Amino acid sequence: MFIITVKKEIWGIILAAGFSRRMGRSKLALPYQEKPIVRHVIDKALRSNLDGVLVVINPLEVEFFKTIQVTGVKSFIVNEETHLGMATSIKKGLRALPQDVEAVVILLGDQPKVTETSINQVLETYLQANQPLIVQSLYLNHEKGHPVLFKRDVFPSLFEMNGDTGGKSVIQQFRDEIVYAEIKESNSKDIDTVEDYERLMNEKEV
Repeated sequence: MFIITVKKEIWGIILAAGFSRRMGRSKLALPYQEKPIVRHVIDKALRSNLDGVLVVINPLEVEFFKTIQVTGVKSFIVNEETHLGMATSIKKGLRALPQDVEAVVILLGDQPKVTETSINQVLETYLQANQPLIVQSLYLNHEKGHPVLFKRDVFPSLFEMNGDTGGKSVIQQFRDEIVYAEIKESNSKDIDTVEDYERLMNEKEV
């Protein structure tokens, strides 16, 4: 008798639907190393061991995302409710996942220095730690950040989120169940303000 096993996949959702209010202009379209900021995040996700990648965008930037011509992304999902906060983008991405996806990795579209190494470390930690409910990145100096992996078991809690807190409330809810992926790099900072962008542009590559 043959037993057929279906591979359970892990996908990435890139949150790229914000309005860049603190920046005053579209931060994801700003150039960094000859590419838009968000393109770096997409490229790293596609080069990682993720089985699929979705990008959640806001309705005002549909034309911009058409211009960057990314191949390999499973879908660009327009979030018409992005004004209600980041939680709506996470929920929009979750609804678009195939049924055979058993876990999702949340990435932020404004972290161009995220690496495929850190994404892969999160995936590896999940598999080696017997598939915990949540895997969060733990960077040098014990800084916690993204990427963060959520197993399908906690999706119902993610669907209960509201506002702009992202997955923080769910991470707090399941804080005793978290396993940390030790990333031997500095934390990839968000680019929220003009000062953040200027700092990014002035940083020397290691």
